[in-house]
Amino acid sequence: MRSKDRCFDIVTSGDRAKLLEKFLRKRYNLVEEISTTEAAPEEHCRLEFKVLREKKVETKNLQLGASNSALAAESSVQEGSTSELLLGLGKPGLLDLEGKSLAVECRKGATGIYQLIFSFSEAYRSRVSSEVSLKQGEILNVAQVTKDLNNKSKVLGLPVTLYNEVEGQEATRYELRIK
Repeated sequence: MRSKDRCFDIVTSGDRAKLLEKFLRKRYNLVEEISTTEAAPEEHCRLEFKVLREKKVETKNLQLGASNSALAAESSVQEGSTSELLLGLGKPGLLDLEGKSLAVECRKGATGIYQLIFSFSEAYRSRVSSEVSLKQGEILNVAQVTKDLNNKSKVLGLPVTLYNEVEGQEATRYELRIK
């Protein structure tokens, strides 16, 4: 919202823009501006951010005593989420990676090539920054976090002996693409 001239800026796809404009023309007197559809790609950087999780777990349970039982199970889960981030060229934005914030800044380079500048810092620690050139539509693997889910427990005794073992890992991959 631009309060100084009482206007709204709406960023949407071309098809939706035509539909929205037609709806607004029927209800209000619209004031034309210089074509914003051509200026938007030069002023903004639209990023698609994907989080892909894959979890594989193998569980073994053994119970010996009054009643004996042995169980083994495997499970595999894959899930993903996608979000979009609209950055002004040269303006930083934040990506969330497992509770840590990664700052990203987008700059337009040569035709169809963008420079992405990443920076990460924690309180009382050094700051790390990196820069990468990326073409529009190209996928960049930003990070991958792997958690070890191995766990063993034993209860030896009478009248019951229990043994429980969990093996597996959870991998989370973060990808970024300029749309």
